[in-house]
Amino acid sequence: MIFALLYVPIALLSYHFYGVKCASLSLFAFGFLTLFWFLFKHNEPIKYLQPLLIVVIGLVGFFVPNIIVIKSYPFIISSIFFTFFLYSILSGKYLLIDIITKLKKRKLATQERVDIEKSHWIWVVTLGINCAIHLYLLFGDDLRLWAIYSFVGWYILFGFTIALQVLFVHRRELPQWLRNLWGYGLFCLTIAVLFIPEMILYFIFVAFYVNKPHIVFQKCVTYSFKLFFRYAPSTRNIILDKSPLIMPHTAYIYAPSHESWLDYPLIGAFVTDLYHLTNKNRAFSWYLRPIAKLLGVLDGVGNNSLHPLLQKLRENSNVLIFPEGSRSSDGELGAFKYGTFALSLKSGVSIVPVNIYGTHRLVAKGSMNWGWNRGVDIIVEMLDPISPLDGESKEALATRVRDIMIAKRKLKTL
Repeated sequence: MIFALLYVPIALLSYHFYGVKCASLSLFAFGFLTLFWFLFKHNEPIKYLQPLLIVVIGLVGFFVPNIIVIKSYPFIISSIFFTFFLYSILSGKYLLIDIITKLKKRKLATQERVDIEKSHWIWVVTLGINCAIHLYLLFGDDLRLWAIYSFVGWYILFGFTIALQVLFVHRRELPQWLRNLWGYGLFCLTIAVLFIPEMILYFIFVAFYVNKPHIVFQKCVTYSFKLFFRYAPSTRNIILDKSPLIMPHTAYIYAPSHESWLDYPLIGAFVTDLYHLTNKNRAFSWYLRPIAKLLGVLDGVGNNSLHPLLQKLRENSNVLIFPEGSRSSDGELGAFKYGTFALSLKSGVSIVPVNIYGTHRLVAKGSMNWGWNRGVDIIVEMLDPISPLDGESKEALATRVRDIMIAKRKLKTL
């Protein structure tokens, strides 16, 4: 989508002032720079196709200076998608089923597969209409009409198609989609609304050379996260049960149980000056990385090195590690990995075990759908800090911490 949004103004402006050859050179430069960027940043060949196509169009348009060449990009893209969906129907190999299965990380139900197959027919018709419109505009004389449709027109057509698809194919799923819109929309909205004042405060503190200005940003973000959880679907209360032995201005390694992706913002709603690793080498795009850094995410490190976290502990900052390594599917505590405890032994910093209850009832592992549970109490139970003992192994420390957490969880269910 971003390519079409940029392609049209670049082509139109350069053609209007300097003609076809200049428009071709502009598109060639745009495609080449984008292709170079993708080759440097991505290892997925499919992402090279659009910038490569723009490079080819730019070259052909320079040597065959005809405005039709410049206008061909939207038609070619539409034809590729039309061919993709038509091939899926004619061959019986519905490629979207494989894509959606990977996204959902589970085998699709029979009805889900039937709905996806029906959707292919809707999109073949829509894309056929779209190709016909692009073909008409390609050989037409109205450049302004081509620009309007190629810039926004076909997205309006696709939006109308999605609405028809929801009403006639996925009508049973509409309540779930609306619930998901409520949950994820609220999450994005609370962050977006409070982002500007949070950044203003951060830069004010940076200007006055305040030590650790990211703490100001994180303190503001705690209110965003609390507001989100207060009005998230199914949530009744958010309860913090914090040990009085957790001292302020003292660095700890927070080791929570892990039930849902919601555990990250949940811990961030109560703990500041907090750092943690992602489980990928690059989890955020370049434009999101500065914000992630302020939130304490050490992106670009991966989960194989504890050295950056050790450095943060030496700077008297807190560290967050989920010792289970992955989310629990049933809310029960899983087996522990030993990185958390090796870090504690090496740094001498105490571990704060944290039992989280209820987040898997909102969004469970393996699902992006918000659950239909009502009146869920989200409980964050921060237990007494546990210090490593002299001569204690990481395995023994892990067992000791896990046994304490399990004992507390059993008392909670009584």
